Amino acid sequence: MEFKIYFPFKPFVASQKWGVANPIYSQQFNDPNFKYHNGVDCVPGQGYRTWPVYCPVEGFRVLRVDYAPQGGGNEIWLISKEKYQMGDKQCYALMALCHADKVLVQAGDEPELGELLMVADSTGFSTHSHVHMGLYRVDYNGTWFTKLDTNGATGSCDAAPYFAFEYAVDRATLATLIKSNWRYYMYVLGLR
Repeated sequence: MEFKIYFPFKPFVASQKWGVANPIYSQQFNDPNFKYHNGVDCVPGQGYRTWPVYCPVEGFRVLRVDYAPQGGGNEIWLISKEKYQMGDKQCYALMALCHADKVLVQAGDEPELGELLMVADSTGFSTHSHVHMGLYRVDYNGTWFTKLDTNGATGSCDAAPYFAFEYAVDRATLATLIKSNWRYYMYVLGLR
């Protein structure tokens, strides 16, 4: 199966690309090897502070949900359940979605394409509301994984070549959309 990443909200604008050099990364994490942006930052356009973010991939499970105050803030880590051909490697894909106001899934969940995962904001080390999408090629064995790439972007790889240029919610089933709408209304009402 071909590995594809669907846009997690609409409209979708990449506000910072993967691999951009910035000396602040090294200072922030006290790591001289961290030289390049390790993900794609994205927003739905101007004027949004929070917005729903939908599962951008098929066949993944939630590996963990974390809070990293000096990094991604509220973040979700998704791992593929099968191997993909990604560049020169047959491997598993590990994806981080960061800076959420609220994560609406938990470790072990297997979200469907287009299912609501989180509400974006600006938690952790962030200067504005956005979603940071980090992608890693990994070996997988149980709950342990090893990054297959070594580079100045913390072993991440560029997600852009895998973009399907379609929106996840447009590919979602009706049942998934109903489930997601219910989850979002519970969030808005403060009940989740």
